Amino acid sequence: MASSKKTSPGEPPSPHEEAASQVVARRHLMGWTKEEEAAIEIRMASDPLFADAVRRVERSSRAVGAYAGSPELIRFREQALARARRVNARRWLGPAVHSKPLRLAASLVGLAVVVAAIQLSPWAYRPGQYKTGVGEQRVLELEDRSRIVLDSSTRLQVHFTDDVRVVQLAQGQAQFSVGKDSRRPFKVQAGEHTIVALGTDFTVEYVDHEMHVAMLEGRVAVVSEPTHVAAAPHRSSRPPSSVSKALSGARGTPSKEGETTAPTGEEGASVVLVAGEALRVSREGSATLISKADLEAATAWRRGKVIFRNEPLGEAVRRVNRYSRVQLEVDDPGLARIPFSGVFDTGDARTFAEAVQTFLPVSLETPDSDTIRLRAR
Repeated sequence: MASSKKTSPGEPPSPHEEAASQVVARRHLMGWTKEEEAAIEIRMASDPLFADAVRRVERSSRAVGAYAGSPELIRFREQALARARRVNARRWLGPAVHSKPLRLAASLVGLAVVVAAIQLSPWAYRPGQYKTGVGEQRVLELEDRSRIVLDSSTRLQVHFTDDVRVVQLAQGQAQFSVGKDSRRPFKVQAGEHTIVALGTDFTVEYVDHEMHVAMLEGRVAVVSEPTHVAAAPHRSSRPPSSVSKALSGARGTPSKEGETTAPTGEEGASVVLVAGEALRVSREGSATLISKADLEAATAWRRGKVIFRNEPLGEAVRRVNRYSRVQLEVDDPGLARIPFSGVFDTGDARTFAEAVQTFLPVSLETPDSDTIRLRAR
């Protein structure tokens, strides 16, 4: 079956997409006459590439409402208005519109927004880059009915092809609810690690080359070497074999109740996680399998909370900092290793610091309005 070429973000639309965008923009903003509608139907029947482009533009235009307030679409609107002031009306709609400059400008803005929707919408079958700011969460509904919820300070990219669905998590945390598609596996790449979903719901946190996977439903396979995609993910300087070896023995030697650690093993191995389990891979490459994961803590960010249960203070500070513009500092390695527990609102770094001061031998310093330094007393 013929299919029109699908452009990537930043590339100009193909001739078929450009023509389809003009048609859809005019239909929504100015309306079609019966004669025009009949002519377009004839063209769609005789030109499958044009018909495919029209259907995709219509699908994307319906999605624009969900993204109307996004910075990307606001930027496209501003650019479209600037272009509309410079464009010759005769080039687009012919002499009949010369007396209607405002309607022309509206049409061009609508056209730019529809083209933007093609580039940005997850219904458009193209790579998409998404990110959240400090304290922001974002929900993505993908064309395969998968759903991704991005946590604060998260960056990821979506690649959909006819053979595979890949999400590259560059930084941060996200929850994935994977739509079923037996023809195309769903993979999440985080540094050297690839999580292959088997119809499932799970969270992945990837910060400073450390990864934490928590299983809510279904199963995933975690492997250390990512499969090939169009754009290779970021890699750390650590030898890949260290992660492979750790994963290969992740169900080997118990370390404490509910956990198994594995510093050695065979190259190219993987581990399968089922609902209720979690896997941590440290920056150094050691893997820890948690058979009874704390799913409440792993998903607390969805409710605007962070939960710490005997967590090293340094790790707790790192997590709190992701949600707040007020940054905490712990310079003492010994202090950073002290275990700490508690439940806090995301973004409330000051309350967290005051609680640490209350329950631990810690004093607080504020060198400036955006910094709180934790010192051992």
